[in-house]
Amino acid sequence: MCRLIILLAVYFSISSLFAQPADSGYLTPTILPCSSVKDQYLSATCWSFAGNSFLESELIKKGINGIDLSEMFIARNAWEQKTLLHLQYKGQNCLTPGGQFHNIVWAIKKYGLVPEAAYNGKPNGEKNHNHGNLDTAITRYITSLVKQKKTTPTATDWTFINNTINKYLGKTPASFLINGVAYTPQSYLKSLPLNVEDYIEITSYTHHPYYKPYVFENKYNFSFDKYMNVPLADFMAITDSALANGYTVLWNGDVTDDGFDFNKGIAVLYDVKDVASLRQQSFVDSTSYMDHMMHIVGFVKDGDGRKWYYVKNSWGVENSLKGYLMMDENYFAIKTAAIVVNKKAIPTSILSKLK
Repeated sequence: MCRLIILLAVYFSISSLFAQPADSGYLTPTILPCSSVKDQYLSATCWSFAGNSFLESELIKKGINGIDLSEMFIARNAWEQKTLLHLQYKGQNCLTPGGQFHNIVWAIKKYGLVPEAAYNGKPNGEKNHNHGNLDTAITRYITSLVKQKKTTPTATDWTFINNTINKYLGKTPASFLINGVAYTPQSYLKSLPLNVEDYIEITSYTHHPYYKPYVFENKYNFSFDKYMNVPLADFMAITDSALANGYTVLWNGDVTDDGFDFNKGIAVLYDVKDVASLRQQSFVDSTSYMDHMMHIVGFVKDGDGRKWYYVKNSWGVENSLKGYLMMDENYFAIKTAAIVVNKKAIPTSILSKLK
């Protein structure tokens, strides 16, 4: 009982600590340049919000400020890939409005990019994103195609799918103006110093060989893309080295644990004895999920030398840290399923081992 009281006291003292703005004088993280917090609201598009935020920070690092990329342009175009793959796999992969960074890469390569001002995905003046009806309509239709044993959509199928998406998200622009200059999505992409081949998705699990790619077993990896696998020590070192050298990190992991409290701006795990073992076990027994993506933009150490990561979420600014949260090193080590980093941010000693 006494131990429980002590743990609760520690929890609430830490929660109180981070229930303050980051600049309050409690713990002030080193924060890398990033765009403003957005709100995905009732849409399963954390992946496009976090991914775009990550790319916006990459642009800022290259001296390009003020870029606000359209999340819905990415999410909308990704439905094409989801449709094609679900029919190709005869309905055996997950059909989801969610996604991963490699799905963003697919959409960018095929369709380019547009700024938020050119396509916000709210054609009827909506205040917030709400994709309930859209996701239901699209999922039901694609599922019906599987039942018809179709392996590729017909022209009629594409017309229905596109018209449905247009109804809820609006038509994508063929061209748009920025400061009086006309762009297409592809020419806009070419105008930005971005190379989507610069980024790598990384995991750390013991059931696959290290320093080799493998297909990560998760329903949101519906396209069966490969991730690079590294030891946990390298996984942590890559993250810390990236942040220390001015590169932000895209985070993919579990926010269902009791230690995650967005309202209080904290994600923390206490009393962890063997981080590596618990990480693997939580993957095997599914107590850790890959159900959310966020953007790590800073870090700090407390007085005890404990690392905390400063994480930008996409749930609006109505929490104690104005849309951000502090994640302790234990939570990161155990509950992070995967990270995405610029290859240039990976220490040379680790990069040389990757196949």
